[in-house]
Amino acid sequence: MSLSELHPTKIAEICNGYWLNGNIPQFAFHSTVIDSRQMAGNTLFIALKGTHNDGHDFLASLADHPEQGAMVKNANPEIRLPQLVVRDVEAGFQALAKFIAHNSRARKIAITGSVGKTGTKDMIADMLAVAGNVHATKGNLNNHLGVPLTLNSMPEHTDFLVAEMGMNSAGEITLLSEIVRPDLAIITRISNAHAGFFNNLSEIAEAKAEIFLGTDAFGTAILPRDDEFYGQLAGSARLSGLKNIVSFGIDEDSTIRLEGMEAHENGLEITASLPHPEQQGRRQILQFILGMRAKHYAMNALCALAAAYALKLELEPLLPAFAHMREGTGRGRLHPLNYAGREITLIDDSYNASPASMQAALDAAASYNADNLLVIASDMLELGEAAIAEHKALAAVIEKAGAKSVIAVGALMQSCYQQLPETISATHFAEAEAACASFNNDLEALIGAADLILIKGSQGSGAHKISAYLLDRLSGKHNGPSTPMKGVFHAA
Repeated sequence: MSLSELHPTKIAEICNGYWLNGNIPQFAFHSTVIDSRQMAGNTLFIALKGTHNDGHDFLASLADHPEQGAMVKNANPEIRLPQLVVRDVEAGFQALAKFIAHNSRARKIAITGSVGKTGTKDMIADMLAVAGNVHATKGNLNNHLGVPLTLNSMPEHTDFLVAEMGMNSAGEITLLSEIVRPDLAIITRISNAHAGFFNNLSEIAEAKAEIFLGTDAFGTAILPRDDEFYGQLAGSARLSGLKNIVSFGIDEDSTIRLEGMEAHENGLEITASLPHPEQQGRRQILQFILGMRAKHYAMNALCALAAAYALKLELEPLLPAFAHMREGTGRGRLHPLNYAGREITLIDDSYNASPASMQAALDAAASYNADNLLVIASDMLELGEAAIAEHKALAAVIEKAGAKSVIAVGALMQSCYQQLPETISATHFAEAEAACASFNNDLEALIGAADLILIKGSQGSGAHKISAYLLDRLSGKHNGPSTPMKGVFHAA
């Protein structure tokens, strides 16, 4: 099932609405958008009212464009545009996505967790592409709007849907799971990311376990066996009626178990085991190359294998796909650079940060055994009352990673800066813009003799801005001491 297979009259029925003045489109819609600037042919614009903008204000800009329409609450008969009038635009938008998901022939995989959602989603999508046609969440469009956007753009002949689900508060995952109704419900890991919205980690685990509430009764829960909340998650899955649980991890009771890994220039050589398909009580050994060097990606790979195992796919033909996988933008991607006649490697892990992902990033940086590791760390956000303590604790993790120098950015990261030993050369900036301005004036002094630079921090604290600026400067594209704000920050 796809949006393009639904006649406009059926769409109106699903959304409990009607086409204004009987102006029923004589064409099929292929996708929905919530941004009028993304409109193209065969597109249905969803006129949502947000905090700052109202989609209804942009209807006039769509008038007279062929094969376009809009879902609206407040119709405007003066605009020459097919308008589907509904009582609640967001509810109608979600109802449409739910109908498509529930009537789709695709096997549906839903992924949530405190960390590793997007990386695991991408890995599963790349792996399953060997076995069929895959449609997956773009980027991190994982909320009450992003999930419907993903479903409403699903092609007709999709074999596997891979949907990422995020949350800030309890109840949000329930809504998304009930929309998708997944066959596989995956939880990557429980950590104190977004802890500011909850009282403790157990509450976070409970909220993530909402993914089981919408999972098909014959579906499978895929869980991290090494996680301290595994028991709670498994119990929630069973209470939701799921009998099938597949786990991944190092623990000897893991269904998909990591037996060993070794870092090579071209990535990680991973050895894993799983129940033998023909010999009860025996385990089958799998060996493959993952084209990523950071060790925490091994767990993402095991999670992907667990998904394939639960889908009852033959695993051996899927393994070569892992060798071609690479880190996404801002998610640990390596950038070999040549600056002022010397080689510098920049690890761009600036997409987001939590204590768990910060630990993983520093462990990955340490594995390169660089002579001079520079860590540029900006604030980890949404940690609630634990924020100061977590930033203070980060100092010991940085020291253990062997960092020679640190640039701390943000009010919270000042707590980390103050805890660093005198053996580490450290600098603190109040914000990312100030750090970039200083780089602009005295780049060589700040990076010193660094041959490896790790950039890590939350989106809201500007790590991605620092990464964009440094990649520009160290690659030789930037000339002279002009203000770094231009052409960098407005597009971030």
